Amino acid sequence: MSLSRLATASFIALGLAGCASAPPQYMVTPFLDGDFQTWTQSGPYTVTGQAFVKLPDGHVITCAGGEISLLPAVGYNTELEQLLQNGKGIPVNYDRHARKYEHKTICDSTGHFSFDGIPALNWVVLTRVSWQEPSSIPYLGPEDKGGYLFGEIQVRENRTSLTLTNPDFVADAK
Repeated sequence: MSLSRLATASFIALGLAGCASAPPQYMVTPFLDGDFQTWTQSGPYTVTGQAFVKLPDGHVITCAGGEISLLPAVGYNTELEQLLQNGKGIPVNYDRHARKYEHKTICDSTGHFSFDGIPALNWVVLTRVSWQEPSSIPYLGPEDKGGYLFGEIQVRENRTSLTLTNPDFVADAK
């Protein structure tokens, strides 16, 4: 095999190895409607906050225009939170019925958010941030980067505030 063919084959093999995806992850905790019933009532409280990531180069990426969710802090969603910490995204068997118990809103242009009518309970706050960076491989388009910001909050006062930032960020696994 010529040196140029060997180099080309090596380059292609390295490129394909970079495309290999991590094995999917699965939820173990069963989804049970009954676990969520306490969170179906509305309450008098407001949860406000901001979600952003500061990159090493100093740029700040917010959740601007993205959905942010307030999820009941039940075993099912705390397992989701733990699984997200390994950077592999939403588990393949995540039961979409759990979404009917979420409160959702859109982050404003500065990454601020607000949820009204929230009962005094424990919650998981979850959003995704994303951006693009130049590719490390010449002649390829930009690479999508991103991950999840999440944290737990106890609603106990009329106005509860939360900031999700770098310590709460988990980048997507490569």
